[in-house]
Amino acid sequence: MKKIIVFLFLSAIVCTKLIAQDESFQFKFYPSVHFGFFLNPEDVNAYIENDLSSYSTSFGTTDVILNITVGAGIGFRFANTVELQPIIEYSIGPKVISGDIARSYNFNKFAGGLMANYMLPLGSGGRHSILLGGGILYSFITFEDYSGNTINPRAQAGVSFNNNKFNPQILLAIDLAKTNADENEDFELNYNSFRFGVNLNF
Repeated sequence: MKKIIVFLFLSAIVCTKLIAQDESFQFKFYPSVHFGFFLNPEDVNAYIENDLSSYSTSFGTTDVILNITVGAGIGFRFANTVELQPIIEYSIGPKVISGDIARSYNFNKFAGGLMANYMLPLGSGGRHSILLGGGILYSFITFEDYSGNTINPRAQAGVSFNNNKFNPQILLAIDLAKTNADENEDFELNYNSFRFGVNLNF
């Protein structure tokens, strides 16, 4: 967590220096919520399957499939064209099993970093834009007794509505975050996900 805080602090310094050089900027705060589909958390799924091998389940699969992310960020926008976003997020991939035994598992990720977006105006008015972006995040991932950290990329695309006022951004993204556990280097914490969600800029 300390590394995430340091990363965000350095990101804010970069943004502040850029603002000092350009007076045509907007400052926005946003909460966000995103839903993700895991690509293949193989070791996590194998752990759950082995842990429940002596029991029968009522229905469904033991695989972790979905994750939910809530976050917050600050947008530094220059001439409604380029945007820098220091962000912090918490993601959870829950799994609840019922049958001979009731058990729950949580696959977690804390992340912080810096995203950069380019906004291509739709029409001559420039009120709405196509958004293309990417960035680097520091992620701390945990599952049961395993934990690890990594620096990972993220790419995203979407639509930015009503750029000059209340400004929702609907996004599709791919998040590539995986690392080996500190406790066992053979155990992979794979949080690679496709994501969709919204940033609500004020």
